[in-house]
Amino acid sequence: MLTVYGVTLLAAKAKDEMHERAMRESVGSLIEPWLENTWPHVKRTNTTQVLMHSSVTDKVFRCEITEQHPTDDARQVTLVSIFPATRRGDLCVDIRREVRPTGPLILPRTRSERPAQSLTTLVADVARELRVRDANSFVSGSPSRVSTSDEGAAVAALIDAPSRRLPVVVECTSTRGTNTATTADTARVLTGIAHVYHLTTTAAEQGFNDHYGKRKASSSWVLVAWPRAGKTIMLTEYPQSDDERLVDELIAAAVGALPPLPRPSTRPQSTPSVPIQQVVANTSSPEVGDLRRKNQELEQRVAELQADYDDLHENLTLTDHLNGKIVEERERYLNQLTELLALRDDTTQWNRTLDVVQRAKRAFVMLDFHPDVEDRLGSTQFSPATNQRIFAGLLELNNLAARLRRGDIEPHLFNTYCAEKFNFASSVSDNAVNKFGSDYTVMWQGAPVQLGPHVRCNEARIYFYVDAQGRRVVIGHVGSHLRDKSNN
Repeated sequence: MLTVYGVTLLAAKAKDEMHERAMRESVGSLIEPWLENTWPHVKRTNTTQVLMHSSVTDKVFRCEITEQHPTDDARQVTLVSIFPATRRGDLCVDIRREVRPTGPLILPRTRSERPAQSLTTLVADVARELRVRDANSFVSGSPSRVSTSDEGAAVAALIDAPSRRLPVVVECTSTRGTNTATTADTARVLTGIAHVYHLTTTAAEQGFNDHYGKRKASSSWVLVAWPRAGKTIMLTEYPQSDDERLVDELIAAAVGALPPLPRPSTRPQSTPSVPIQQVVANTSSPEVGDLRRKNQELEQRVAELQADYDDLHENLTLTDHLNGKIVEERERYLNQLTELLALRDDTTQWNRTLDVVQRAKRAFVMLDFHPDVEDRLGSTQFSPATNQRIFAGLLELNNLAARLRRGDIEPHLFNTYCAEKFNFASSVSDNAVNKFGSDYTVMWQGAPVQLGPHVRCNEARIYFYVDAQGRRVVIGHVGSHLRDKSNN
């Protein structure tokens, strides 16, 4: 298990229990619509689980979303937790993402990941709702533009603030225009992780540097002031080429500073009027040493039991995930078998190509059939043997598309799997695209895409498009061979 992204937002300690309850409920009112927008109920599959542990008004609340990782053979777990901070009693809202390998990988390929916009949107909404501050500066998901000398000095003062816990990113943009390394997207990704400031004028840059009496900020680098370690503040200068290294290291630092998550519990939390440690410390009995030894043994036993519980919970979650995959595949194979048995019992249904394609559209729900598939087929008729090849080809594509969606197959390897299953061509000739481009172009999600990979089914062809970002297979043409240099 590896945490690849995490943010901890600390809201000031509530005045009383009613105030804390209101704060918790306000966060809960943001979580519910966020879950529905990101993981709608109608689109959740057996491999996507959304679990609520306790209520937002309980001492410890946790929401856990488990799904297939989009690029690795692993499970991706998103955790949203609410609990009181251990030191000052501040309300802590913790949002993090973990990756738990399920295949041969021991750990994922990367140790930090840029968060999806859905995560940063929730972080920004919570920070805004609770008016989260760090060293009296609001946590924001946008770059703060500094233009005057006094504002530049204020940024330097923020860096020196003893209570600051987030890094401060400072870039001089007066001579760079729009060619900045830290963009609005950078600030969005770093919401709750770092403050991002742009010194937009030479006056702001001068005011910042005058605070230190020497040059700290410059247009030649991006300055990062890390949180205070003892009496010193470490400053790091990053080259102004891109923000990849900068963002990766800031996310990694935020992950390293995450607090341990308390486990939700429905048991009442009762606190003794006098702490046990205080009773033991004030006791001069010769039995104190024996009590301390027994206490250490009990603590060690509790730690062992907790580790055993964590292992069991991990195994249970993995088992649920694998069971979900099995159930999903079983349902798909059952639907496909039902269709094949119906066709076997009435062989006349193989006679009309259009009927075969329409039956495949109803049965093979892992494929996205373009709305113009029937129109492109038109009145074209193939022999029953060819129609069977078309149906079988779409059936196998449906199974491969399910594995693509689930993450078992990477988009760039989809054609390789097709080559093992079909009489397959991964693309069409340049001549075909240049001369007959309209034959190979369809609209998908509002943009034109080009059909290329195709399955040969005797004299018929199945042309499709792989949407790598959406991990979907779009069937764009079922019918005769499209025009190229050999059949123009």
